[in-house]
Amino acid sequence: MELEQLMEESVAHLTEEFYKKEFQFSYSSLSKLIWSPAVFHTMYVLGIKEEREESHLVQGSVIHCLLLEPENFNKKFIVSPDDLPTGNPRIVVDRVFKHHLELSNNGDQREELQEFDGAILDVMKDMNYFQNLKTDQQRLDKIITPESLNYWKFLHVKQGKTIIDQESHTFCINAVELIKTNPKVCELISCTLNDFDNKEVYNELPLTCKVVDKPFGLKGIIDNVVINHDTKIIHINDIKTTSKDLKDFPETIEFYNYWVQAVIYAILVANEYKAQMELGGYQFQFHFIVIDKMFQVYPFLVSDATMQSWLKRFFTLIDEAEWHYVNKNFELPYKFATGSVTL
Repeated sequence: MELEQLMEESVAHLTEEFYKKEFQFSYSSLSKLIWSPAVFHTMYVLGIKEEREESHLVQGSVIHCLLLEPENFNKKFIVSPDDLPTGNPRIVVDRVFKHHLELSNNGDQREELQEFDGAILDVMKDMNYFQNLKTDQQRLDKIITPESLNYWKFLHVKQGKTIIDQESHTFCINAVELIKTNPKVCELISCTLNDFDNKEVYNELPLTCKVVDKPFGLKGIIDNVVINHDTKIIHINDIKTTSKDLKDFPETIEFYNYWVQAVIYAILVANEYKAQMELGGYQFQFHFIVIDKMFQVYPFLVSDATMQSWLKRFFTLIDEAEWHYVNKNFELPYKFATGSVTL
């Protein structure tokens, strides 16, 4: 009973801390709320975030970086070697490395895997791994191998970086090269600029804004924004990879709620460049630049009519989000929580 009370107090404290600050919905957090308010509550109210990142999302991030910020690739990503250990040896090394990091924070100077023989044996004992061998040295020899030593070095280098495998890295490099050789796409995102181009280019642009009459705001990091002062068009470009064909992308937009992302980005840009749009007569155009499984690349223009219809849907969505937020009700999606669903 004491544990249950402690958990309730912890949840109440985390909830109170969450509501002390104005929350800003991103595409990701709003999509979570649409799909499962309970997952949203766990991740954003309680702060228990998922550690796993889907491979297609990682690929998208790598392509963004290689195309728009290549100088930052080595800061954000690391390519996994092919000869890493698998199975129980990898589990042992992972656990020992975690132990090493905890000790190093308290001043421990050991750096090499071989120096943690005691920890290796403890982990192997806990896992009941090779306990049938007669000596500790025989057990250590099963773990301290060239593959494990390389993996240990790799763990040191990878800290804070996202791991990608060789196949994904090659795919992303090929995708970027295709984009760069596509004149229309290259013109859209302004791959190259010269002194005569009357443009401003922003990559990975973070923007925020308030939502009128709502207790929360919006935020997003936009892949690519190009302000063309000659045509007075602000281009908002979002790069997507898909495992399907180009012709199926309209369905993908609905399945992943990419239309929500497009609307959030449009609102953020309209707010950020309000003066240019109201006084200077600037307009914006939104493109999804899509790379499909066959390495076909196409920039899907979102028409004004489509954007307007998405805006209407979005403000209904925001009203539903407000209901969850204000009522602190994260048990079921809005229509189910309010009893609006019938058969």
